Amino acid sequence: DVCSSDLSFHRELTPMSLQNLGLGFSLLLGAAFSSVSRADQPIFNEMPRWDNGWGFQLIEEYRHDSDLMSGDVVVADGFSEDVHLLHIEGVYTWDKSVRITAKLPVVLDARRELLSELGGKRIQRDEGIGDATIAIPLKRYFNLNGRSGSWTLTPQIRIPLSDKDEYEIYDGEWGQGVFAGYETETHRYLFAVGASTWVFGGADPFQASANLDLGLNISPFGIYGHIKWESDFIYEDDGTEKLYVGPKLYLKFTDMVHVQALYKTEIHSRRNELDHGNSSFASFGIAFVY
Repeated sequence: DVCSSDLSFHRELTPMSLQNLGLGFSLLLGAAFSSVSRADQPIFNEMPRWDNGWGFQLIEEYRHDSDLMSGDVVVADGFSEDVHLLHIEGVYTWDKSVRITAKLPVVLDARRELLSELGGKRIQRDEGIGDATIAIPLKRYFNLNGRSGSWTLTPQIRIPLSDKDEYEIYDGEWGQGVFAGYETETHRYLFAVGASTWVFGGADPFQASANLDLGLNISPFGIYGHIKWESDFIYEDDGTEKLYVGPKLYLKFTDMVHVQALYKTEIHSRRNELDHGNSSFASFGIAFVY
């Protein structure tokens, strides 16, 4: 533990307020789903686009929350949370327009720093299986003069698999969601927009999110791919707001082997209750399609 004189606060905290903050954090019902609400579907929103296709992808994700926040105010600088995840995901297409996807996150390591009752740091850790997601993306493809694209409607269900204890990255609650999206591209440019909603059981709030992606098709050294600038906004009915922006790189080395890397940072951060914020995260994934 470190003493309170070693901490840098954005507002003056008395011993009593420090104690109340520490106790208040302990009374929270659990951590919210740690990574950005991921509307992306395997394989990297790209493949397969043929009947009876299937594939799987592995995505390693690192997330860092730099501060402890209440509302849009930083309560304690340097009280961070670090999360290391592995996403195991697969897809099968009966028809190129009808598919089923499965996502299973694994918390390899998670560590967060909280205010103790005496104003120092209290450390909590988590690891293990997270909550699974099953989805059925329904697509309607179109080809127009000079561009192509698709409309997507995706019902989803969250299956609780994580344990319940003092600190859990995933909520361990059933959830039902739906995503609707539109994407189109020309030989050179890409555009995508979408929105999703989730309703969870228990005390978890309703969540809505929206995304806007702008991209450029590339072919370095004869390898097809694209670069996108992505924006993701997340809102929860308890007042939590998050806006992430950042680049994504996708490359198709062959019809079978695909890779993707991304980095995003939170440029708007608001937490309804005492929670970690001012996030950034990065991920790298590899996929195989058959």
